[in-house]
Amino acid sequence: MTYFKLVLVALIWAGTFIGTRIAAQVFGPFTGASFRYAFAILFMVPIALFQDKNTFRLSKKQFLQVALLGLTGIFGYSFFFFKGMKLVPASHGALLVSLNPVFVMILSSIRYKERVRPIRLLGAILSIIGVVIVISRGNIAGLISSFQWGDAFMLGCPVVWALYTFFASDALKEMKPLKAATWATITGWIMLMCFVPTEQFPLHVSSGIWLALIYLGLFGTVIAAVWYYEGISKIGPLRTAVFNNLIPVFALILSVLLLHEKLEPHTLYGSVFVILGILLTNKF
Repeated sequence: MTYFKLVLVALIWAGTFIGTRIAAQVFGPFTGASFRYAFAILFMVPIALFQDKNTFRLSKKQFLQVALLGLTGIFGYSFFFFKGMKLVPASHGALLVSLNPVFVMILSSIRYKERVRPIRLLGAILSIIGVVIVISRGNIAGLISSFQWGDAFMLGCPVVWALYTFFASDALKEMKPLKAATWATITGWIMLMCFVPTEQFPLHVSSGIWLALIYLGLFGTVIAAVWYYEGISKIGPLRTAVFNNLIPVFALILSVLLLHEKLEPHTLYGSVFVILGILLTNKF
């Protein structure tokens, strides 16, 4: 059941590229993300309290742990994600974010002093080649001139997510998945709210935008995040991160079906390298 849930997590998070792409055209990153997590908190808190009446009891150590989760996985990731998805197509952004497992592998090798096997090193290299193809828009010789701010923001996502994954593995030694997810969301939301006044609120927000934000909050945060935490708790951060391999595949399909995006040749070529690379990176 854990593995099935993680497949669904990948599908749900692939959908967040679509939802965020829609919402980011209207809202700034802090405002849009704050609504996403406000909706999430409305669902998470009652569920968490029902599961554990001690949900709001934290030790100093636990508070520091959830604050780090909020800073990286909620505040940091949301900023990069919203900014990036406003500037690049969903399919393009999904391929850059799919470097998550590669960064997790790098952090794992540093933290646990693990020797990186040749097959996984090859996978990392192939993933990077794929990302270079995507960023350069197929013109590798003009990589620097092709590099855009949207690419930079999207590349910030796997960096903070790798940190979030490892902070989560520590936090889950101290508390249950739902409690950790709830507190991470609350602390991250508070950080986001501090910057909301710096952005202008749109004059008109369609019902479709609100539905996208509700999807991001309920499915992309509450359900997917709790199942992701459960995966880390039961099978470890590295094996859980493997399922992120499915996100770019699902995102490519959804971007065509829902957003009617046209897949450019460089996106398809790059996706082959990226997906093959992350499969090899996570070969155990």
